[in-house]
Amino acid sequence: MATPDVQLYAPAVICLSGAAGAQGLALRVGCATLGAAGKPNEDFHAVVAPPEDRVDRGVLVALADGVSGSGSARIAAEIAVRSLAADYYVTPPRWSIGQSLDRILRAANDWLWAQNGRRPDRDTVVAAVSVLVLRGRHYHLAHVGDTRVYRQRRGRLQQLTADHSWQRRDMRHVLRRAVGLDSYLVVDFAEGELQAGDAFLLVTDGVWEVLGDASMGRVLREEQAPHAAAQTLVKEAQRHQAAYMGRNDSTALVLHVEAAS
Repeated sequence: MATPDVQLYAPAVICLSGAAGAQGLALRVGCATLGAAGKPNEDFHAVVAPPEDRVDRGVLVALADGVSGSGSARIAAEIAVRSLAADYYVTPPRWSIGQSLDRILRAANDWLWAQNGRRPDRDTVVAAVSVLVLRGRHYHLAHVGDTRVYRQRRGRLQQLTADHSWQRRDMRHVLRRAVGLDSYLVVDFAEGELQAGDAFLLVTDGVWEVLGDASMGRVLREEQAPHAAAQTLVKEAQRHQAAYMGRNDSTALVLHVEAAS
Protein backbone atom coordinates (compact mmCIF):
# COMPACT_ATOMS: atom_id res chain seq x y z
CA MET A 1 0.00 0.00 0.00
CA ALA A 2 2.99 2.32 0.50
CA THR A 3 3.30 4.77 -2.38
CA PRO A 4 5.39 7.87 -3.19
CA ASP A 5 2.41 9.92 -1.92
CA VAL A 6 3.07 8.81 1.66
CA GLN A 7 5.07 11.44 3.52
CA LEU A 8 6.20 9.94 6.83
CA TYR A 9 8.99 12.02 8.33
CA ALA A 10 8.93 10.47 11.81
CA PRO A 11 9.70 7.00 13.20
CA ALA A 12 6.75 4.65 13.54
CA VAL A 13 6.91 4.90 17.35
CA ILE A 14 7.47 8.30 18.98
CA CYS A 15 7.86 9.16 22.67
CA LEU A 16 5.72 12.07 23.86
CA SER A 17 7.48 14.31 26.37
CA GLY A 18 5.53 15.13 29.50
CA ALA A 19 5.74 16.71 32.92
CA ALA A 20 8.32 15.35 35.35
CA GLY A 21 6.89 12.51 37.41
CA ALA A 22 3.96 11.89 35.07
CA GLN A 23 3.49 8.57 33.32
CA GLY A 24 5.11 8.77 29.90
CA LEU A 25 3.16 8.18 26.71
CA ALA A 26 4.26 6.95 23.31
CA LEU A 27 2.67 7.34 19.90
CA ARG A 28 2.48 4.54 17.34
CA VAL A 29 1.72 5.73 13.79
CA GLY A 30 0.24 4.10 10.70
CA CYS A 31 -0.51 5.74 7.33
CA ALA A 32 -1.97 4.70 3.99
CA THR A 33 -3.04 6.60 0.89
CA LEU A 34 -4.33 5.60 -2.52
CA GLY A 35 -5.34 7.80 -5.43
CA ALA A 36 -8.40 7.01 -7.48
CA ALA A 37 -7.70 5.26 -10.75
CA GLY A 38 -6.99 7.51 -13.70
CA LYS A 39 -6.20 10.71 -11.78
CA PRO A 40 -3.42 12.18 -9.62
CA ASN A 41 -3.64 11.66 -5.88
CA GLU A 42 -4.55 15.10 -4.48
CA ASP A 43 -4.22 14.05 -0.82
CA PHE A 44 -1.01 14.78 1.08
CA HIS A 45 0.10 14.15 4.66
CA ALA A 46 3.02 14.26 7.06
CA VAL A 47 3.96 12.98 10.50
CA VAL A 48 6.87 14.91 12.01
CA ALA A 49 8.76 14.23 15.24
CA PRO A 50 10.23 17.33 16.90
CA PRO A 51 13.95 18.10 16.64
CA GLU A 52 15.93 17.53 19.82
CA ASP A 53 15.93 21.20 20.75
CA ARG A 54 12.14 21.57 20.30
CA VAL A 55 10.72 18.48 21.98
CA ASP A 56 8.47 20.81 23.97
CA ARG A 57 6.53 21.52 20.75
CA GLY A 58 5.26 17.96 20.39
CA VAL A 59 4.61 15.69 17.39
CA LEU A 60 2.90 17.24 14.36
CA VAL A 61 0.46 15.24 12.21
CA ALA A 62 -1.09 16.95 9.18
CA LEU A 63 -3.50 15.82 6.47
CA ALA A 64 -4.70 17.83 3.46
CA ASP A 65 -7.13 17.08 0.64
CA GLY A 66 -6.62 19.24 -2.44
CA VAL A 67 -9.79 20.23 -4.30
CA SER A 68 -10.22 21.55 -7.85
CA GLY A 69 -12.40 20.94 -10.85
CA SER A 70 -9.60 19.53 -12.99
CA GLY A 71 -7.58 17.27 -10.70
CA SER A 72 -4.77 19.81 -10.33
CA ALA A 73 -5.09 20.61 -6.62
CA ARG A 74 -2.23 18.46 -5.34
CA ILE A 75 -0.17 21.66 -5.07
CA ALA A 76 -2.68 23.13 -2.61
CA ALA A 77 -2.47 20.07 -0.35
CA GLU A 78 1.34 20.01 -0.54
CA ILE A 79 1.73 23.73 0.18
CA ALA A 80 -0.39 23.45 3.31
CA VAL A 81 1.26 20.32 4.70
CA ARG A 82 4.84 21.17 3.72
CA SER A 83 4.47 24.63 5.26
CA LEU A 84 3.34 23.09 8.54
CA ALA A 85 6.12 20.49 8.50
CA ALA A 86 8.84 23.02 7.68
CA ASP A 87 7.74 26.01 9.74
CA TYR A 88 6.02 24.78 12.90
CA TYR A 89 9.22 23.99 14.82
CA VAL A 90 10.84 27.33 13.98
CA THR A 91 7.99 29.53 15.17
CA PRO A 92 8.88 31.79 18.13
CA PRO A 93 8.84 29.98 21.50
CA ARG A 94 6.53 32.66 22.91
CA TRP A 95 3.79 31.67 20.45
CA SER A 96 1.25 29.13 21.64
CA ILE A 97 0.68 25.98 19.60
CA GLY A 98 -2.60 27.37 18.29
CA GLN A 99 -1.02 30.68 17.34
CA SER A 100 1.79 28.91 15.49
CA LEU A 101 -0.59 26.72 13.49
CA ASP A 102 -2.86 29.66 12.73
CA ARG A 103 -0.01 31.82 11.41
CA ILE A 104 1.32 29.05 9.18
CA LEU A 105 -2.08 28.13 7.74
CA ARG A 106 -2.94 31.78 7.11
CA ALA A 107 0.37 32.27 5.28
CA ALA A 108 -0.39 29.24 3.09
CA ASN A 109 -3.88 30.63 2.50
CA ASP A 110 -2.49 34.01 1.44
CA TRP A 111 -0.14 32.37 -1.07
CA LEU A 112 -2.80 30.13 -2.59
CA TRP A 113 -5.36 32.95 -2.70
CA ALA A 114 -2.86 35.13 -4.56
CA GLN A 115 -1.97 32.36 -6.99
CA ASN A 116 -5.64 31.67 -7.72
CA GLY A 117 -6.22 35.38 -8.35
CA ARG A 118 -3.35 35.57 -10.82
CA ARG A 119 -4.85 32.79 -12.94
CA PRO A 120 -8.58 33.47 -13.23
CA ASP A 121 -8.70 31.39 -16.42
CA ARG A 122 -7.76 28.24 -14.47
CA ASP A 123 -9.62 26.23 -11.87
CA THR A 124 -9.28 27.49 -8.32
CA VAL A 125 -7.22 25.11 -6.17
CA VAL A 126 -7.89 24.88 -2.43
CA ALA A 127 -7.23 22.41 0.36
CA ALA A 128 -9.10 21.02 3.34
CA VAL A 129 -6.61 20.61 6.20
CA SER A 130 -6.58 18.95 9.61
CA VAL A 131 -3.62 19.17 12.00
CA LEU A 132 -2.94 17.45 15.31
CA VAL A 133 -0.10 18.32 17.66
CA LEU A 134 0.41 15.80 20.46
CA ARG A 135 2.56 16.96 23.36
CA GLY A 136 2.94 15.36 26.75
CA ARG A 137 -0.55 14.38 27.83
CA HIS A 138 -2.50 16.78 25.60
CA TYR A 139 -3.50 17.15 21.97
CA HIS A 140 -4.06 20.39 20.05
CA LEU A 141 -6.17 20.43 16.88
CA ALA A 142 -6.48 22.91 14.00
CA HIS A 143 -8.95 22.29 11.19
CA VAL A 144 -10.56 23.79 8.09
CA GLY A 145 -12.58 22.03 5.39
CA ASP A 146 -13.96 18.48 5.27
CA THR A 147 -11.04 16.32 6.24
CA ARG A 148 -11.91 14.76 9.59
CA VAL A 149 -10.27 13.92 12.91
CA TYR A 150 -11.75 11.27 15.20
CA ARG A 151 -10.78 9.97 18.62
CA GLN A 152 -11.63 6.47 19.75
CA ARG A 153 -11.63 6.05 23.53
CA ARG A 154 -12.79 2.88 25.27
CA GLY A 155 -14.32 1.65 22.01
CA ARG A 156 -16.35 4.81 21.28
CA LEU A 157 -15.55 6.76 18.11
CA GLN A 158 -16.07 10.52 18.38
CA GLN A 159 -15.68 13.09 15.60
CA LEU A 160 -13.58 16.02 16.85
CA THR A 161 -13.95 18.28 13.79
CA ALA A 162 -16.87 19.94 12.04
CA ASP A 163 -17.23 19.80 8.25
CA HIS A 164 -17.05 23.21 6.59
CA SER A 165 -19.24 22.29 3.62
CA TRP A 166 -22.73 23.02 2.39
CA GLN A 167 -25.33 20.79 4.00
CA ARG A 168 -27.58 20.41 0.93
CA ARG A 169 -27.41 16.88 -0.41
CA ASP A 170 -26.73 18.01 -3.98
CA MET A 171 -23.83 20.22 -2.81
CA ARG A 172 -22.06 17.83 -0.47
CA HIS A 173 -18.64 18.40 -2.07
CA VAL A 174 -18.82 22.22 -2.05
CA LEU A 175 -16.52 23.62 0.64
CA ARG A 176 -17.48 26.84 2.37
CA ARG A 177 -14.15 27.10 4.16
CA ALA A 178 -10.74 25.88 2.94
CA VAL A 179 -7.13 27.01 2.57
CA GLY A 180 -6.99 29.22 -0.53
CA LEU A 181 -10.74 29.72 -0.87
CA ASP A 182 -11.06 33.25 0.58
CA SER A 183 -8.76 36.16 1.35
CA TYR A 184 -9.22 35.62 5.09
CA LEU A 185 -8.95 32.15 6.63
CA VAL A 186 -10.89 31.14 9.74
CA VAL A 187 -9.50 28.02 11.43
CA ASP A 188 -11.22 25.90 14.08
CA PHE A 189 -9.15 25.03 17.15
CA ALA A 190 -9.64 22.49 19.94
CA GLU A 191 -7.58 20.74 22.57
CA GLY A 192 -7.95 17.90 25.02
CA GLU A 193 -6.26 15.37 27.24
CA LEU A 194 -4.48 12.24 26.04
CA GLN A 195 -4.94 8.87 27.70
CA ALA A 196 -3.13 5.60 27.15
CA GLY A 197 -5.37 3.51 24.91
CA ASP A 198 -6.66 6.45 22.85
CA ALA A 199 -6.65 6.11 19.07
CA PHE A 200 -6.86 9.04 16.68
CA LEU A 201 -7.97 8.81 13.07
CA LEU A 202 -7.37 11.46 10.40
CA VAL A 203 -9.17 10.78 7.11
CA THR A 204 -10.12 12.47 3.85
CA ASP A 205 -13.67 12.34 2.50
CA GLY A 206 -12.63 9.50 0.22
CA VAL A 207 -12.68 7.34 3.37
CA TRP A 208 -15.22 8.75 5.83
CA GLU A 209 -17.95 9.51 3.29
CA VAL A 210 -17.71 6.06 1.76
CA LEU A 211 -17.36 3.92 4.89
CA GLY A 212 -19.22 5.87 7.57
CA ASP A 213 -18.43 6.06 11.28
CA ALA A 214 -19.64 2.55 12.15
CA SER A 215 -17.35 0.82 9.66
CA MET A 216 -14.36 2.97 10.56
CA GLY A 217 -14.89 2.28 14.25
CA ARG A 218 -15.08 -1.44 13.57
CA VAL A 219 -11.76 -1.41 11.73
CA LEU A 220 -10.07 0.51 14.54
CA ARG A 221 -11.34 -2.01 17.09
CA GLU A 222 -10.42 -5.09 15.04
CA GLU A 223 -7.00 -4.09 13.70
CA GLN A 224 -4.44 -3.97 16.51
CA ALA A 225 -1.62 -2.38 14.49
CA PRO A 226 -2.17 1.23 13.30
CA HIS A 227 -0.55 0.65 9.90
CA ALA A 228 -2.79 -2.37 9.26
CA ALA A 229 -5.84 -0.32 10.28
CA ALA A 230 -4.90 2.51 7.92
CA GLN A 231 -4.36 0.08 5.06
CA THR A 232 -7.68 -1.67 5.67
CA LEU A 233 -9.59 1.62 5.76
CA VAL A 234 -8.10 2.80 2.46
CA LYS A 235 -8.56 -0.56 0.73
CA GLU A 236 -12.19 -0.84 1.83
CA ALA A 237 -12.90 2.75 0.79
CA GLN A 238 -11.46 2.21 -2.67
CA ARG A 239 -13.36 -1.05 -3.10
CA HIS A 240 -16.65 0.76 -2.46
CA GLN A 241 -15.85 3.90 -4.47
CA ALA A 242 -17.45 2.94 -7.78
CA ALA A 243 -20.73 1.84 -6.23
CA TYR A 244 -20.98 4.80 -3.88
CA MET A 245 -19.63 7.99 -5.39
CA GLY A 246 -17.16 7.43 -8.18
CA ARG A 247 -13.51 8.44 -8.09
CA ASN A 248 -12.04 9.98 -4.94
CA ASP A 249 -8.64 9.73 -3.29
CA SER A 250 -8.47 7.92 0.05
CA THR A 251 -6.04 8.63 2.90
CA ALA A 252 -6.06 7.45 6.52
CA LEU A 253 -3.68 8.15 9.40
CA VAL A 254 -4.11 6.06 12.55
CA LEU A 255 -2.40 7.05 15.81
CA HIS A 256 -2.29 4.83 18.89
CA VAL A 257 -1.44 6.46 22.22
CA GLU A 258 0.26 3.96 24.53
CA ALA A 259 1.97 3.91 27.91
CA ALA A 260 5.70 4.32 27.32
CA SER A 261 7.67 1.19 28.11
